[in-house]
Amino acid sequence: MNEKSYRLGGYVFEDEYDYKEAKKEAESIEYIKAKADLSDLNKTIKLYNKLVERQTFRTIIGFDFLKDLRNRILAQQIVDENSLPCIRVEKSGRSRPYSAAISREAENKYKEQAKILKSKLRSSRIINAFLILIIAAMIAISLFARKNNSYNDIENEIVNKYAAWAEELQAREKAIRQKEAALDQD
Repeated sequence: MNEKSYRLGGYVFEDEYDYKEAKKEAESIEYIKAKADLSDLNKTIKLYNKLVERQTFRTIIGFDFLKDLRNRILAQQIVDENSLPCIRVEKSGRSRPYSAAISREAENKYKEQAKILKSKLRSSRIINAFLILIIAAMIAISLFARKNNSYNDIENEIVNKYAAWAEELQAREKAIRQKEAALDQD
């Protein structure tokens, strides 16, 4: 036996893909058992018919569950065996779109892509954190620059100086006009 085998429900799966499929079906069966009222024969018949019609199960785990449902229905002797649809078993190669080797290659390919995307995500997070720090620094500089801005102080000093000169010039101009007015009257 292959050293890498997988056990589930009393069965050994040598192919990882088959094991994963069977495990999914086992989880589905547990969900169905928890949610469906299997003691009601009518509901059990409807459930069995839907599962067989849709070919929901493709592994031995699912087939065992269907067989168990079928036996429960037939044990009540309300429905005869010919009126129940049979469980359809397909060849293992037809039930899945790819062989196990191809699915392993695809899985490895996706794992590599996942690693690449994780590294890109990490790089993106680092860049985003760096940009956030830069924006925070710019906001801090902007806030502190308003409070301690020597350029604003110098600008205000120059404006005040020019304002004082303008007042002085206006006062001199007024004095000159008064003297001219006085000279014109003489």
